[in-house]
Amino acid sequence: MCTICQKCHDSLSKGSTPKFSPANNMWLGDIPPELQGLTIPEEKLISLYRHNSCVIKLHSPFHSATTAQVALKGNCITFLQSLPNIVNSLPLKLDDLCDTLKVIFVGAHPPERVHLKKVLTVRKKKVTQALHWLKKDNILYQNVEINLHNINQLPEDDVPEAIMLTMEQKIGDEEIPPERVGYVPDPLADPTESTNSDTMPISNSGVLDVNGSTVTSDEIKNYVLRKMKNDKGTDQMDTESIYVIPHSSKPVNEYFNPKLLLGLYPTLFCYGYESPEDKSRSVEVKLREHIRYLFSYDDRRFETSHSFIFVVFNLLQRRDTCFHAQLIATKPYFQASAQEIQSLNSNDIEMAFNKSQNNIFSSTSNASLHKLLNHIKTIGGRVMGLTYSRTALRTRIHALIYNQGLPSIFLTLNPADIHSPVALYFAGVKLDLDNIQIEQLMTTYKRAEIIASHPVATAKFFHLLITNILDTMIVGGVLGPVKAYFGTVENQGRGSLHLHLLIWLDHDFKPSDLKEKIQNVDFREKLKEYLEDIIKEDL
Repeated sequence: MCTICQKCHDSLSKGSTPKFSPANNMWLGDIPPELQGLTIPEEKLISLYRHNSCVIKLHSPFHSATTAQVALKGNCITFLQSLPNIVNSLPLKLDDLCDTLKVIFVGAHPPERVHLKKVLTVRKKKVTQALHWLKKDNILYQNVEINLHNINQLPEDDVPEAIMLTMEQKIGDEEIPPERVGYVPDPLADPTESTNSDTMPISNSGVLDVNGSTVTSDEIKNYVLRKMKNDKGTDQMDTESIYVIPHSSKPVNEYFNPKLLLGLYPTLFCYGYESPEDKSRSVEVKLREHIRYLFSYDDRRFETSHSFIFVVFNLLQRRDTCFHAQLIATKPYFQASAQEIQSLNSNDIEMAFNKSQNNIFSSTSNASLHKLLNHIKTIGGRVMGLTYSRTALRTRIHALIYNQGLPSIFLTLNPADIHSPVALYFAGVKLDLDNIQIEQLMTTYKRAEIIASHPVATAKFFHLLITNILDTMIVGGVLGPVKAYFGTVENQGRGSLHLHLLIWLDHDFKPSDLKEKIQNVDFREKLKEYLEDIIKEDL
């Protein structure tokens, strides 16, 4: 006897293979002891592919040097490019590790090496055992050469000297607010909070350069000009050559390449199986739904990975961009302007880049370039995370204001995920939500460790809470009849989600009418009672 979910039961009842079953090549297997507990540098040393790059920024809110070391906190920020680097001999050289891993400490008292070991240590024995296991049991590693010379250069159990030498220190804390700022005080900034944990809470962040914003104008200009002049005879199937990556040499094809994520994350796909977009499956599993499945996997290995969530999100962004670009190219209005856009030459683009760099660019000076930029805005407005998508949201807000008038209420909902037992429950903490005991909630520091390492659970908590607030309080009538509302989700620098909401109440009051009626004492007192009844503040 076994218990199966409703979707699998429906598939079996119809005589088909359940989509996410092992029979459909969806078997992952347990993580062996050799691949458990690897630090970020150790994972990068044994991976077939590498994404660029990972920055660990450490800081402490305390002024005392004696407490700063044991209270280290950090952000693991992943900067992504469109290609991974390929290796055939493992482990990597320690000097190469610094190409994709950077440590920045913010504070007057830099941490000692012993305190960085919690997240940055490299253990020769651990790396050796992991590589031997992968070569024996992972099909992707069968032809990989284990470089004994590189292994001998690894420390026994220490932070590599190359990482220590390249670590930067920021004396002031002015760099912290953009990454830790929020609408409520940081609960970890309380120096009275116990921080005796052996685990350093690392909050993962992703910087996805889908707009190419981190590439300088000169680099883009030189790259585009070089491609326009030299790639006239390029085969049409060589689509990877169009990526704007001036420093790349040989990108790995992320389309029709089921081995890409397997090579990037051998500690997640330990046996080299269960790759996304595997054509051998009897029942097709789309990339987006496959990723959702991985993030709901029972052992939470994908959720707790320091960079997997950012890599796959970036892949989906580029897929969406290409899809909408292909879709817009089939429209009649695009066909009408295609020849005009095609007439653009390197001189036009070079002139546009020069003017843009000097902040004197005007799209009206070149009609063809203006049409190209408009199409780019149209495509970007449909891709989550791009600058143009925010522009599209503003357009929708303006349209709603034009249709409904000025909103009645603007509010921000900022759930306290660190203090919520529901968020901890989603993160796997065993709690009886009907009978919460205060001792079960642990310290703030411990809760922060759990929330920081379970972003998917935190997002589920946010979605559940906001959905219930909208259904029961906004639409439910606490504010009276509501004719429209519009909300956008943002995150603070520390990654905590919040919602900005515009609400249109269904009444006939115009601002001038309300201004006139509020002069009446009885009306003014009733309005104050109403506002005090629906608005509460907890300090």
